[in-house]
Order: sequence, then C-alpha cells, then structure tokens
Amino acid sequence: MDRRALGLVVVSITMLLFISAFAHADLEPTVNSLWATTVPTINGTIGPGEWADAAVRNFTLEMRSRTDGSLLKTLNASFLVKNSWNNLYCAVQIFNDDYEAQDAVGRYNGLFMLFDDNHNHVVDVGDNGEGVTTWTGSPFYSHNDLYYFGSDFWDADFYALKTNDGSMAFSHTNPVQGAMGDWTFEMTIPLVGTDGDAYDFAISLASLPKTVGYKIWFQEPAKGTDGVYPDEPAISKNILETSNGATFGNLIIHPLYTLTVITTPGGTTNPAPGQYQYSYGTIVSVQAMPDPGYMFDHWELDTINVGAANPYFVTMNENHTIKAFFKTIPSVPVGGISFYSLAPKSSATSIAYGLLFGLAAVTIVVSRRRKK
Repeated sequence: MDRRALGLVVVSITMLLFISAFAHADLEPTVNSLWATTVPTINGTIGPGEWADAAVRNFTLEMRSRTDGSLLKTLNASFLVKNSWNNLYCAVQIFNDDYEAQDAVGRYNGLFMLFDDNHNHVVDVGDNGEGVTTWTGSPFYSHNDLYYFGSDFWDADFYALKTNDGSMAFSHTNPVQGAMGDWTFEMTIPLVGTDGDAYDFAISLASLPKTVGYKIWFQEPAKGTDGVYPDEPAISKNILETSNGATFGNLIIHPLYTLTVITTPGGTTNPAPGQYQYSYGTIVSVQAMPDPGYMFDHWELDTINVGAANPYFVTMNENHTIKAFFKTIPSVPVGGISFYSLAPKSSATSIAYGLLFGLAAVTIVVSRRRKK
C-alpha cells in the first residue's frame, strides 16, 4: 500500500472514530442542575425571572411513528432544571405544536419526566417520574408521582398507596383543538419524599452531587407518534423508557458549594475571610489586600500554589479552600534612610518609591565619579 492510500485509510478511520464518539456522547447529554435561589410557581407558565437561575438545555424532539419508528416531524424544545435540598424543579417547553385534548376514543397528549434513580442503565422497580397530560381526567393529572411498576410501564404512586407529594401543571398558548402554539410543562419532583422508600428519590444531602438518568417523553397517541430525548433511533423500541439505559441522559443534582477563604498574617481579602456558598459553576472573584508593611505573595487553592494573580477567580464546581499568603516588605536602607518607611502603605506604591530612590542613588554615585 502506497503512502497516499495509507493516508486515506488513516483519515477514514479517524473520522469514523470521531463520528462514533460524537454519537455516543449524544446518547447521554449531561445537564447540571443548578441551585434554586427562587422557588418557581408551578402553574404551567414561565413567570418573569422564576427560572432565571435554572440550567437550560435546548434540544430537538424527533416525533416518530409508533408502528415503524419513522421520523414524522421535528419539534424544538427546551429543558429547564434546578433543585433545592428537598425538591427537583423541572420545566419543559415544546414549540410550535398543535393543541390536542382527549379525543373520542380516550387518547390524549402527554409529557413524562422519567428517571433512572441511580443511573445504573437499568430501569428498576421503584424508579421515579412525573407525568403531565392534556386530559384533566387522566390519573396522571391528579396522581402525578410515577414509579416504574414493571412489565414495561410506569404507574402512579397513588395506586401503590404511596404519597402523591409532587406537583405539576401545563399550558398551551392557543388551547383550541388543532391550533398551533407552544406547550409549557412545569413540575416539582421530591428528592426526599415522605414515604422513605423506593418510590421516592430518597437522596440525602451528604450524597450530593448525585447523577441520575433522565428522559423526556412526549406522546401524541391520536397521531400515533412519540418523541423522546435523548433519542437513539438505532435502539429497538427506543420509545419504551425501559428498553435501554443508554437512552437516559445524565442529570447531575448539585448542592450549594462552600468556598472557604483564609489568610496568613499580614492582610485580608475581599470577600473577607470566612465561608460562602455558591451554586454550581459560579465564578467567584477573591482579592488580596495587604496590611501596611506587608505585601501579597501568592494564593493556595486546595493547598496547591496557583500563583499571584490578584484578584483570583475560583470556579465553584466543588467545595474549595483558597488561602492568601502575605509577607513583610523587606527594608533596604539608602543613605541611612529606608525608602520603604517613607512610602505610602501599599505594596505597589512602595515598589515605585523604591525604584525612584534607587535611581536617585545611582545618579548621585555617577555624578561623584564624574567630578573626580
């Protein structure tokens, strides 16, 4: 094989590996659930600012035939998620889709949030979910907490005599049968339920951050179509949420993370030394401020020297400790006078005065030599 042919083979293999890796990565899109500084009102509408602190994932919902899996239409959608200690808050928006209520044979549109609680790629009995439908007579509307019952279907907690401790609501911008508009679904999903059993997440604060599997399922039975996200059409019966754990995405439920700020003697910081809590991904600016007679030397982030940039920016992806190190300004006498003692009490101006006096001293020495 000549070099040119060999090069084409290498390029082809590289492209196949890249495409394969990209496709696999798309099977498990990761969403980091941010901390809920605002508790949303679950009324089926996105109020001003109430979801501003949520993580947002925009995605494409491919609506496929229930009979042969063919792609019938594509809808744009958004997934918003955040959490507090007690609850997971989710909102799903589906854009430019027609409104359908229950039809003559009792079929109804619905949206379901389904979870693989421990993200073990297996849907176990007791895994959680929430269901919202456009038919108010549906049991999923009034008894919305879901659990995986087995035999390839989810049921309401209510039927297992469990507590219905979630909440949900939906709206459509044009709620007339067949009219086009946008869907909005909002829901609260308990992380620490009142049952204390497998039918609730039962996530403890100490276990956060925790990764669970998530899937969004939108169904339009009157049309015989379903859409799921994440979606992998190559997987047989992908619409069934139990068929393959790889079709669940990664949802990381984050706590508030703590930044501990400390210093050595000789200065302070802004913010002042102490402990502060921030949502995942927050970038915190920390500035070192030396006392008179001291200068800033360097930072340690989690005991590792990270240099002397001032301010230093800490990304809160876990608990962090940042420590500012200060040291005394050395005294260098010039002509019997310490120029540091004459300088204003900040390290930057002290250095400037030092350079000025040093230049003056050199000038005097040169001048005396010339006179000789």
